[in-house]
Amino acid sequence: KKQKKKNFIQNLIKLVPPSTRNSSFLDSDHLNMKYGTPILLPQDYLDFLNCYSVGSFTENGYASWPILDLITDRGVSVTTEYFLLAKEKSTFAPEIIPSVYPTIPGLLPWGASNQGYTFYWWVNGDPNLWSVIADRRDQAFHFQLSMTEFLFQMFSDQLHELYPKGFISNLQIGYITWDEYYGAK
Repeated sequence: KKQKKKNFIQNLIKLVPPSTRNSSFLDSDHLNMKYGTPILLPQDYLDFLNCYSVGSFTENGYASWPILDLITDRGVSVTTEYFLLAKEKSTFAPEIIPSVYPTIPGLLPWGASNQGYTFYWWVNGDPNLWSVIADRRDQAFHFQLSMTEFLFQMFSDQLHELYPKGFISNLQIGYITWDEYYGAK
């Protein structure tokens, strides 16, 4: 039996504090039905949204690692673009993107980076056991981590497959909600 992946939300909060506390973000724990069958989402993603809300991790004040809203209708237009890109890549590079949700098993986008990465879950079985795939151009990296453990390791400069050692630790990482980001513009 597979062991449940660890929820690193408290470690992540200590490393990169949320900009605001929004405990009333969620009205559902399922994927928005506009993407396909409304499947249950990983608990650490739900915990993340309840602590951080939808927004982006920032690099020296600039929105650089957006986290997708997979639940509300507000997030559909942006998230749909990631689905379309993944489906197109699946057609031309099935060795990198073998299949995309609603095909199961398949990839479900949940975040990205301004360095060209798209972050996915490999949707197969229990959502709390889904692994993370980081895709960039011509290669994908597979991590047996939960979303929050992946983010914690990335922002604590441990994922050298993605970023050279010291790159992340030289940045000032923060978090901003989209409401704050667009309200500030």
